[in-house]
Amino acid sequence: MMRTTQYRHNNTHVLYNQTVFSSFPEDLFSRHEPSSVSLPAATDSQGRGTVVFFEHEQNLLVLKRFHRGGLLGRLVKNTYIFSGLSRTRMWREFKLLAAMRELGLPVPKPVAVRCERSSLLCYQGQIIAERIANSRTLAEILRSENVSDKTWEAIGMVIRRFHRHLIEHGDLNASNILINNQGQIFLIDFDKSIMHKSGDDRWCTGNLNRLRRSLNKWKQREPGFHFEPRHWDAFEKGYQGARDMPAQANSAVDAAH
Repeated sequence: MMRTTQYRHNNTHVLYNQTVFSSFPEDLFSRHEPSSVSLPAATDSQGRGTVVFFEHEQNLLVLKRFHRGGLLGRLVKNTYIFSGLSRTRMWREFKLLAAMRELGLPVPKPVAVRCERSSLLCYQGQIIAERIANSRTLAEILRSENVSDKTWEAIGMVIRRFHRHLIEHGDLNASNILINNQGQIFLIDFDKSIMHKSGDDRWCTGNLNRLRRSLNKWKQREPGFHFEPRHWDAFEKGYQGARDMPAQANSAVDAAH
C-alpha cells in the first residue's frame, strides 16, 4: 500500500508519495512551473491543465497546473472556490490515482500535489505524477498511422476494467489514452473523474459516447485521421468481451499498428 506524507507551510498544503520521495524537495513544484522560461523540459496541454515533462533523480515525471476550460476559464483561469482540502481538484485526483493503483488499474503513479490558498475562499494547485515512458496518446498515433483491430479490442477491454471498478473518467478522449512501445494501454488525466458507489452502470454508455465523439471530432478536423466505423466495432467487441473476464486481466497487447 502506498504511504503518503502531508504537511503545511503557511497557506500551502503538500501531499506526497513516500515510495518516490523519502523527503520531498520543497522547490520541486516552483522550479518546474509552466511559466518558467528556463525549463529543460517539454511543455504541452493536457485536459484541463498545462503540463510540463521533466526528470528528477531518474524519475520521469509530469507536472500539471490546474486551470479552467470554456468560457469561465477566460475570466477565472486557475482559481477555484475552497470548500475543504479533501475536495480540492488536485487532492481528489491524487487520491483517486492511488485507489486505482491499489486496484491494479493501468494509471500513472501519483507523486505529489500542492494546494495554495490564495485567500480565505480561493485556491490554486498542481499535481505531479509518473510519466509513462515511451508512450504516445491514441490521438497522436491515429494522426499518422492505423491501429490494428487487436489493439482497438484491447483498448475496449481496458476501458471495461475501469467501468467494472465503477471508475468514470471525467474526460475520456483520444488524448487521455496512452499506448507505450510494449503495447500496454494506460488512462491519464483524471481531473473531475468519479468512483461511483453503486452498481448502477447507466453512466457507462455516456462515458463510451464521450470517447466516440472525441474520435469523430478528430476525424472531422483531420480527414487523414485513422478512425473508421470498423475500429469502433473492434473496440466494442473488446469492451463487451471483457464483461466475463476478471477485472485484473492483463492489459498488455501486441500493438502492431
